[in-house]
Amino acid sequence: MTLRRPIVAVIAVLLAPALAHAATYTTDNFSTEAPTPELAKKFGDMAEFYRKEKALEWLGREMPPWPSRCPLRVQITSGSAGGATTFTFGQEGGRPVVTSIRMEIRGEVKQLLHSVLPHEVTHTVLAHYFGRPVPRWADEGGSVLSENEEERFNHDVRCRELLNAGRGYRLQALFRMTEYPRDMIVLYAEGYSVCAFLVEKGGGGREGRGKLLQFLALGMQGNTVESWNQAVSRVYGYESVDALEKAWLDALKTPPARVVARDSTAPGGAAALMTSGTKTELRSSAAPGVPLLEPPVKAVRAATPDDEPSRPAAPSPPDFRPAVRPLAPDRPPPVLLPPELPKR
Repeated sequence: MTLRRPIVAVIAVLLAPALAHAATYTTDNFSTEAPTPELAKKFGDMAEFYRKEKALEWLGREMPPWPSRCPLRVQITSGSAGGATTFTFGQEGGRPVVTSIRMEIRGEVKQLLHSVLPHEVTHTVLAHYFGRPVPRWADEGGSVLSENEEERFNHDVRCRELLNAGRGYRLQALFRMTEYPRDMIVLYAEGYSVCAFLVEKGGGGREGRGKLLQFLALGMQGNTVESWNQAVSRVYGYESVDALEKAWLDALKTPPARVVARDSTAPGGAAALMTSGTKTELRSSAAPGVPLLEPPVKAVRAATPDDEPSRPAAPSPPDFRPAVRPLAPDRPPPVLLPPELPKR
């Protein structure tokens, strides 16, 4: 017994600095926990800012106050950044609603503030609008639209690489996924690419996001091949999802012009661009080929964070089919090239 007391004391001493630096800051809709009071306030205020901004971008109006504050846990780490938002859904007055939200983000401060946090807050806007789980491709792809320019550019590049490698999903399969697939990066990258295409097709900005919400609402009714075909016909005027898929792939053959900031440490970098008003327009002149699309593997749910409640994986629809186009033996594999980065 005498040996335990010093050990307990040592543990208490080791934990004291971490506990002393933990801080909580409350706003109307968030209870933010961060390593310092300054960071707690910064992230809490920015969460409220994004909550308003993203609701206006998607819905054209602010969301009403949540019945209880969303716990927002901020962990500052080095290396890769990420986050997870967990919802519970219920019924209120006969309509589906979100009953609770919990959010956790971790990474470097700048990446969290300008990319991860707006991504996670966008999940809350989509969940509020539908009152039930959103198709994974649209939930993640639509949320990537809220990330910074660098992250969106990277997702665009990654989508082209994955399609070239034959790792894409047919849209008839992607749209009906209710759970994360094993190849999650494909869902994120392809989901973002399709969402960006549909928002632009719908008129861009608030109008384009509104049409995407309308499309999702129609397609989610039954979540069948027929419901998604009807949705794409009514909202976007395509004959079928397959026709939409062809238009999306055709659009990927001609990468759009990109505006990116140069490294602020280099001469004429981001700081100079901001002060001078100069922009760098990037355009690929390469003639890309046609990507390959394959059916997904059996869906499984992601487990981030570790304590996120799990649900049984949804069975794959029976009519997945590959869209691999045969190539002549002497023909090189198809290539979709992203915009080239500027040379320094």
